[in-house]
Amino acid sequence: MSNEDVTIERIVAGGDGMARLADGRIIFVGGTITGERVRVEITTNKKDFARGNALEILDASPHRVEAPCKFVSAGCGGCSWQHIAVSEHLSTKVAIVHEALRRTAKISEADVSALVKTGGAVSSQASRTTLRMAVLQNGKLGFRRGLSNELIQTSPCLVAHDSLNQMIASAKVKNATEVTLRCGASTGERGVWLHDEHGRGQITGLASDVGVGIESLVHEIVSGVKLRVMMTSFFQSSLEAAELLVAAVRSAAGERALSGVDGRVIDAYGGVGLFAATLLSPDVPVTLVEANESSCRDAVSNLAKHLSDRLDSSEPSEVVQSNIEQWTPVPAGLIIADPARTGLGPLAVSRLVATNAKRIVLVSCDAVAGARDLRLLIDAGYDLERTTVLDLFPHTPHIETVSTLQRRA
Repeated sequence: MSNEDVTIERIVAGGDGMARLADGRIIFVGGTITGERVRVEITTNKKDFARGNALEILDASPHRVEAPCKFVSAGCGGCSWQHIAVSEHLSTKVAIVHEALRRTAKISEADVSALVKTGGAVSSQASRTTLRMAVLQNGKLGFRRGLSNELIQTSPCLVAHDSLNQMIASAKVKNATEVTLRCGASTGERGVWLHDEHGRGQITGLASDVGVGIESLVHEIVSGVKLRVMMTSFFQSSLEAAELLVAAVRSAAGERALSGVDGRVIDAYGGVGLFAATLLSPDVPVTLVEANESSCRDAVSNLAKHLSDRLDSSEPSEVVQSNIEQWTPVPAGLIIADPARTGLGPLAVSRLVATNAKRIVLVSCDAVAGARDLRLLIDAGYDLERTTVLDLFPHTPHIETVSTLQRRA
């Protein structure tokens, strides 16, 4: 291993700083900020790039701060941006999205500047209502150290909702390696799921109101709608995140498309029905497509009125358990798609485009994957109207974007 002094040019997707070595290669360095001069230890040497650890910050950014969480200072890898002032998080994420749209979506710099909008951010503390945590040897809960499988106890967790921190402080687990904790911030309900393949997991120290097991569920109220969420179903990271995302999707879709006047709405990767339940009137035909079984069960419950009101209609609403790649497209006026971090990909894009929808709202939780999907949709005949950047995961480099596309005439 060798050391070298470099200057960080920018922060890239994934959260690392990017600099150039003396030989011209790019090097990626975690825990750094744009503009800093850093002494790095080169840990990975490739022909075209390298990776390294910051040994010393020689010239610190004015936006560098002490980590507000003592566990991050002790090595917890859960929140890798605590060295950056919270006030800079969203603008840094916007810059990453700009770069992804230029490089991956192949959109001109002038167009990117006009298309990208800055959205909202959730609270930097006590917002997370779902956490997946590791079990330490002593049965307590924690996270892994950065770039390591070593575990560190983290109680209380800075970003966890107070209701979760109460469980983290008192819980003790046997015969399981990970647990999922979830609470409903608006209802006070709480649940725990032990990731235990053999059914021998045990958890003690919880209050009597906490549901335990794979069938446990909580309810959350988003935009005035009460939603059921099982422990094995996907849901947004917090109530604040869900509210911000619903508002952004509503704005991106527009009232005309949401009214159903242009045709059926496809809620692709629809999860528990967050968007369909909060944005659509029960008289608007909707097809929710979701691969996860428990999420589909939740969606049937959460969309009960939508499904029953159109039961006898020639265009009934439906919940379809399927991967998008294997789904048979139906004609639609609007698509709302919220894929996993890997994005849509060519096959899923082809399925969605086959609906001939006039409008597509794409929710992406990875800047590069989102940009790649936008390029596919643009090439398939859609124009990008705008991309809004949200910060739903404080103290981390995770980025959420909501993009609006309109089919070309």
